[in-house]
Amino acid sequence: MSWKRDLLIIGAVVLLAAAIWAALKLTAPTNRRTVTIYVRDEVYTQVSVSDYGIIVIDQGDGHVNNVVIDESGVRMEYSTCKNQVCVHVGTLDPNDEDALLLNMSIVCLPNRVVVELSDGEVDK
Repeated sequence: MSWKRDLLIIGAVVLLAAAIWAALKLTAPTNRRTVTIYVRDEVYTQVSVSDYGIIVIDQGDGHVNNVVIDESGVRMEYSTCKNQVCVHVGTLDPNDEDALLLNMSIVCLPNRVVVELSDGEVDK
C-alpha cells in the first residue's frame, strides 16, 4: 500500500513541475527577442522585436531591402532582387518557439542580406 502512495506523490510532483515549466514557457517575454540584420556578412543593425518600424537597407549600389518589424513579427517587405524569394518567405513570429529552435531566418541571396530572429537581448 505504501508504494501506491509513493507513486501518487511522485506523479503529483512531476505533474506540478510540468505545469510550472509550461506556464513559464508560455509567459516568457517576447521583448527579449532580437532581430539581427547582416549585410555582406557583417552586422548591419540589431534591434529588439518590440522596436516596431521599417528598417531600410540601402547599400548604395542599387541593392535595397526593407525589413518591417511589427506586432505580427519580422518580414522582408521589399527587395530590389529579381526573384523576390525573401519577400515571399513570410513573417517570422517571435512567439514561435519552433522557429527560434530551428534558427529560422530570411535570406536575400542576390543582395546578400540576412534577417535573423534570436532569443536574447540586443548587444550594446
